[in-house]
Amino acid sequence: MIDLSKLLSLKMRTAVWIIDIEHSTIPWCNKAAEILLEDSLTEIESGNRAIGGSLKKRLLTHLERYDEGSPLAFKWHFIAKDGTHYNCHGSVVSLSDGRKGLAVEAHPVIDQALPVVTHLDDPLLGEEGIFKRFKTLPFAIFDSEGNSVSCSERFVSLFGDITNLRGIFEASSAANSFVERLAKQESLSQEIRLLTLDGVRWHRIEAFSDQISAYTYLLVDDIQEARDHEVALFKLHNYDNLTSLPNRNLLYQQLEKALINAKKRNRQFGLLYLDLDGFKVINDTFGHRVGDELIQRVAERVKGSIPTRSCLYRLGGDEFVVVLENVESIEELEDIAKAIMSNAISTYPVAKMEMMITSSIGIACYPQHANDIDSLLKNADAAMYQAKSMGHNMYFVYENRMAENINAHLTLGGGLRKAIDEEEFELYYQPKIRLSDETTVGAEALIRWFHPELGMISPDNFIPLAEESGLILPLGEWVIRRACRQLQEWRELGYPPICVSVNLSGRQFMQTNLVDMVKQVLDETGVDPKYLELELTESMLMADGQQTIVKLHNFRKLGLTLSIDDFGTGYSSLAYLKKFPIQALKIDRSFIKDLGVNCDDNAIVKASIVMAHSLNLKVVAEGVEKRSQVDILKEYKCDEIQGYYFAKPMSSQDFLGYMDSHTMFYE
Repeated sequence: MIDLSKLLSLKMRTAVWIIDIEHSTIPWCNKAAEILLEDSLTEIESGNRAIGGSLKKRLLTHLERYDEGSPLAFKWHFIAKDGTHYNCHGSVVSLSDGRKGLAVEAHPVIDQALPVVTHLDDPLLGEEGIFKRFKTLPFAIFDSEGNSVSCSERFVSLFGDITNLRGIFEASSAANSFVERLAKQESLSQEIRLLTLDGVRWHRIEAFSDQISAYTYLLVDDIQEARDHEVALFKLHNYDNLTSLPNRNLLYQQLEKALINAKKRNRQFGLLYLDLDGFKVINDTFGHRVGDELIQRVAERVKGSIPTRSCLYRLGGDEFVVVLENVESIEELEDIAKAIMSNAISTYPVAKMEMMITSSIGIACYPQHANDIDSLLKNADAAMYQAKSMGHNMYFVYENRMAENINAHLTLGGGLRKAIDEEEFELYYQPKIRLSDETTVGAEALIRWFHPELGMISPDNFIPLAEESGLILPLGEWVIRRACRQLQEWRELGYPPICVSVNLSGRQFMQTNLVDMVKQVLDETGVDPKYLELELTESMLMADGQQTIVKLHNFRKLGLTLSIDDFGTGYSSLAYLKKFPIQALKIDRSFIKDLGVNCDDNAIVKASIVMAHSLNLKVVAEGVEKRSQVDILKEYKCDEIQGYYFAKPMSSQDFLGYMDSHTMFYE
C-alpha cells in the first residue's frame, strides 16, 4: 500500500492532485495544483464533475487492472491559463475507504516550441488537419459510444458514410468482441473481415483509445490481396495442382493427428495405398496430357467410391492414399478396397477414347501393422506390391513377410537391367495339344530368369518390375527375337516348323514401332510369319479400341496369327471383339480349374467356346491338369489345350526330346 502523505510531501513543488474517479471529485490537491487548476476547482466546487461519464467508465476499467503505485500506461497534456504546457502523469493510489484513486502530477514542458496535442485542439479534426493532407490514409475517429467523429476521404471511399464503428464489421459478434477488447486495453491490432462497399474483405485494424478524450482512433489496411496470396501459396504447398486433392504434406499432418488421437483414445486407424496398373504404358503411348486427364477421372471416381468420413490424397504420379480414422475392423478397409475395385470396371471417357485402368491396393492398420506413420505407409506400400505381383485390380492386407518381399522387389529391380545385358533369361516351351487326336501342334514360349544368386525367378515377380521401369520393351523384344531364332535353329536341325506363341505385355503392345520391330526380327531370322503367334490380353486390347484394330490389321498383313490370352478375366466388348482380326481365344485357367465341379464355370466355358466358334475363332484352354477336364473340353468341342496334364514348360533342349518322343503335327 502506498503511503499517501509521504507521496504528497515529495511532490509539493509539483502540481499534484488526487481524483476520486468513482465520485468524480478532487478530494485533495497541493498549493501548486490549486493555482494551476484555479478555474477547474471553482467549477468542481460549484457542483460540476471533474471528469465526464464516458471517461469515468474507461478509467475505472483501467484501475481494475493496476495495482496501487502502478503508473498508468498513458499521459495527457494540459494548458494552463497563462499558456504554459504541462505533461500530466497518473498513478494509482488507495483512498481512505479502500477504493482506488488517481494521483496526478503536472510537469511543465521545457521546450515550448514542441507541438502539444490535446483533445481540445486535435490537428486530426481541424480544417487543415491530417485528414485533409493525406488523401489515401483510411483513418477514422469515433467517440466513446462508437459514433463517427471524423473520417478521411479514403476511409469514406472504402466504407461509405459510416455513422457508427460497428457498421464496418461483417458480423455484430465481431463488432462486440472488438469493442470489448478495446475497452480493456489502450491499443489493439487485429486482422479481421470488414464490410466494404466492394464486399467483405480482409483488413488489418490498428486502433488506439485515448483514455482522456474518450476517442478511438482507427487506421485500417486492406490485406485481401496478401491473404489471397497466402491462400494460393498454402494450396500450392498442400494440394495437388492436377486433381485438387490434398498432397503428401497434408497426408502426414492428418496421420500425425490420427496417431495422437488413436493413442489417446485407444482407437484404430488405417490406410489404403493405391497404385494404378499399367499407367506408364498409357502415359508413354498417348502422352502426358491424356495421362493427366485419366488421373483426374480416376481421382474423381475413387473419391466417389470411399466413405465421406475418409480422405483421399494424391502422393504424385499414379499413387493415391485413402485414410480412415476410428476403424472398427480391417474389414472396413477391405470393403473400401472392394468398392474401388468394383467401380474400376467401367471405362473412363478420356480424349474421345474409352480407357480402362485398375489399381493395386495395399492395406495397413494402426496398431496391428505399425506403431509409427512411416512404417505404416511403408507396410501399406509393401502390401500394394504384393497385390500388383499377383495380378491387376487386387488388394492385399499387410503381413510381416511382405517387408521381406519388398526388399527382394527392390533388389530384383536393380539387377533387371544387368540381367537383360548379360542374357540371364531363357525361354521355356509348353506344348499345345490338338484335342481331337491329342497331337502336339505348337508351343507357348514362356520367359524364365536364372539369377546368379537367387536361382530361377518367377515371371510373376519380375514382369511387374519390368513394366514399371520400362525395361519390358527391351525384354519383350528379346523374347520375340529369341523365339524366332529358336524356330530357325530347330529348322536348321532338320525339324519341321511348328507354331510358337509369344505373350505381349500391355506396355509393349502400345509401343509405336512394335509392328516394324516384329517385321525386322522375322526378316533377320527368315521365319515364316505364319509360325509366330502373338498373344494379347483383353484389357490390353480395350485400352484404345480403334488404334488397336489398326495395329492388329497391320500384324495380319505380315501374316502373323493373333489370339486373346486369359479370355474371361478382362472386360472386352463383344462389339469390338468381332471387329478384331484375331484367330483364337485362350480360356483362362481360373475357369478350367473347377471344370466339372463348379456349374458356373462349366456354363462359362461352354458358352465361350460356342461364341468363339460362331465368330470362326479357334479355342485354346490353358491350365488343364486332369483327365476329367480333358474329357469335358472334348465334349464341348474345344480345339486345343495346354497344361501340366500333358507337359510342363521345358527348356529348348528338353523340348527337342519331347518332339522326338511325341506325335507332332507339322504343316
